[in-house]
Amino acid sequence: MLRSVVFAAVVGLAAATSAQAKVRLVEAGIICPRESTGALIDAPGTEAGFIRRIDEGLTFDLPDRTVPTLDNLSFGFRTALKPGVGSQAVTVVVTHPPMGERGVIREEWDDVIEAGSQSLNLFTFELPYEKVPGAWVFSIEIDGEPVVSVPFEVTEVNNRGRIEQACFQFLS
Repeated sequence: MLRSVVFAAVVGLAAATSAQAKVRLVEAGIICPRESTGALIDAPGTEAGFIRRIDEGLTFDLPDRTVPTLDNLSFGFRTALKPGVGSQAVTVVVTHPPMGERGVIREEWDDVIEAGSQSLNLFTFELPYEKVPGAWVFSIEIDGEPVVSVPFEVTEVNNRGRIEQACFQFLS
């Protein structure tokens, strides 16, 4: 389940460069399995139709981008606005191999990154159909242009030992 704590060729290039100058990647990685809490928010551009608004207090337990399909394991990225940029409307996008009955490959929702704060966006493996191995990419888009993208590789086996070692206190 997705969770969240966007003319001419020359003009288009200038707009993309301007948009990229607004958002920066703070960090990306994996968060050990924890209970999912937070309000459910409508997100019709997702497989589930909603996202969970999570607490900003979560931190990444591992900076790894190879993600095993463990129950309640979360992964994603934290972004922020660059200095001097006011609040910014963005679209958060997650692409992945086909998922669910409809074979969804792109999930998206609108968000606002507030000046002076950070935006945490995660995917958590809560249901069996969500555990789709392959290439996943988290992105922030502004006006349809990607400004930050972070790739992950979801796998059924790789890196499980490292995750279990880092997350032993959270695993039952």
